Amino acid sequence: MATQLRNRFFKLLSEKEQQESRRITQTEIAESLGIAIHTVGRWMRNNVTKFESPIVERMCDYFDCEVGDLLYLERDDSPQGK
Repeated sequence: MATQLRNRFFKLLSEKEQQESRRITQTEIAESLGIAIHTVGRWMRNNVTKFESPIVERMCDYFDCEVGDLLYLERDDSPQGK
């Protein structure tokens, strides 16, 4: 069974945009979190390979969520995933 750490960044962003009734740009997120815009893009595409705790903590604060709401383990139970 293959396991991969994934994120729900895009889902949380969509929910935040709905709550605030506005579009939130990658630039705004990068500035709010104090990270590079390309880092925001990687999180949006779920293409993060290094999960740095200060960034994860800031994202949890930004989205008002727990780590388990942001990150999860995706398990591949198929024969190809073994």
